[in-house]
Amino acid sequence: MSRLLQKLALVSLLGALTIPAVAHAQANPNGDRPNRTQRWEQLNLTPEQRQQLSSLREQDKAQLKQLREQIKATQTQLRQLWASNASESQLSQQQAQLNALKQQAQQLRFQQSLKLRAILTPEQRQQLQQQRSERRQQWRERGGAESPN
Repeated sequence: MSRLLQKLALVSLLGALTIPAVAHAQANPNGDRPNRTQRWEQLNLTPEQRQQLSSLREQDKAQLKQLREQIKATQTQLRQLWASNASESQLSQQQAQLNALKQQAQQLRFQQSLKLRAILTPEQRQQLQQQRSERRQQWRERGGAESPN
């Protein structure tokens, strides 16, 4: 009988400890960090700016997705080459291909940033820069190796 009571007490304790964590996760699934939509709302975009931003995201979406898939495939191939008896030349060639794909993705994101900059007012740009700085700081405080944009 006492073993049954011990098990019930343990289950009750675990349940009680789990409830606050679940409630917090449901309140904000991203933790304390606002999601992308909330960040854009903080900029008080006009309806026209919202439309332009939506178009901008859709414009390069397919190309970015394709580049991410190519990068992932190239990384997999490179890992396989490292595990095989591939020559230094083959490894270098695969690494160069990976670097070129990453450079393309970076250039595309840069072009998107320039287009975004043209959509925002100077005040909104300042607010966006402040948000990014805060996110970088939070990332560093959590021990992130490289800060996100």
